[in-house]
Amino acid sequence: MLRFIVWIGLVVCALPAQAQVLTLAAARERALARQPALSALDLNARALADTAPAEGALPDPRLKFGLLNVPTRNFPNQSWEDMTQMVVSYEQMIPGGDKRRLREARVLAEAEQARAESAGQRQAILREVGIAWVDAWQAVAAEQKVRDLDREFGHAAELARIAIASGRGAQAEVFASRQMQSLVADRSLELASQAERARAALRRWVPDAGAFGLPAQLPAWREPPPLASLAALLEHHPQHAMHVRAQGTAEADVALAREAATPDKSFEVGYGFRAGQNRSDMLMFQVAFELPAWRAQKQDRLLEAKLKLAERAREQRADHLRQLRAELDAAYAEWRIAGERLANFGRAVLPAVRGRLDTLIAAQSANRAEFGQVLEARRQLIETQLQVLTLEAARARARVALEYFEHAGETK
Repeated sequence: MLRFIVWIGLVVCALPAQAQVLTLAAARERALARQPALSALDLNARALADTAPAEGALPDPRLKFGLLNVPTRNFPNQSWEDMTQMVVSYEQMIPGGDKRRLREARVLAEAEQARAESAGQRQAILREVGIAWVDAWQAVAAEQKVRDLDREFGHAAELARIAIASGRGAQAEVFASRQMQSLVADRSLELASQAERARAALRRWVPDAGAFGLPAQLPAWREPPPLASLAALLEHHPQHAMHVRAQGTAEADVALAREAATPDKSFEVGYGFRAGQNRSDMLMFQVAFELPAWRAQKQDRLLEAKLKLAERAREQRADHLRQLRAELDAAYAEWRIAGERLANFGRAVLPAVRGRLDTLIAAQSANRAEFGQVLEARRQLIETQLQVLTLEAARARARVALEYFEHAGETK
């Protein structure tokens, strides 16, 4: 008994990964956990935050060594006079006005922009993974339906051959079955190609997606919030927060440019050593100021440029808000219309196609319908079911797009 249990455990462990199912939630979790783009953005934000205190600190001081008042006459035979001295001095530059605080604030604003970009990228990845997963699910489900139809036509061709052998069928029925089977095989190859492309797109976000199967059904989507509620959240959307923070960085640049005309200062303290017992050493202290003599050509032009860039950031923010609203309206309309079309297919189209197939099958049994008509009706049923799959996938993609707007304000 123990050996049997161990054998069963080994068999279970040896099962291929294809038997496991990759749900939409699992695909998103794996994409976020293994996403180098998010790691790069987070590292950038942390690096900028670490840089901010250094931007607000004083510049490094300078230590100077030198000789002053060295005579040029009879040099080097007579290189030392009363005023000749070896000097060591300490110099410190102090940025004028509020430049230090503004430089630190500017870097912190850039760090906030990087954090907002990370949150926006995270939200975009969730949407892209969702759409890629739905595309893969649709392609695999459609491929499976056509494969089933191919088996049906193959079985029909076999039955037609048996009927001919027993003297109850016609050769035309065999040719009709083979023709339908060839058409379905071509469609199956087309869908297989679409499935490979869809899986490749999914592997962009989940590298090991090919090792998993996909569930037979789409997730049970809940109804989205009202359109007006989602539109009210657009100002707080993570993607829009990137533009808000970019505007903050541009405004910090403007404040720093306004302060650029405030002159920097430096002070220097030195000590001069002179040779000889009767010669006193010297102390030195001096202060220097920058002179913005060409302010109109330099500082004012810089400020004007930064003001234009800040205006550009505001316009980009307004344009992005319009873009988000257009995307929201389109996704909501797609969700609503796809739902209405699915209801129509379930209520009228599919029952009519199935009823026609059942009628033709009954008529064929009574020799009142041709074999080819039944095959064509089966093909039309599968095509209608593929249309239903397309609508389900379109509605799922629209719901994924609405989730992109539904979680506005979440920045974790």
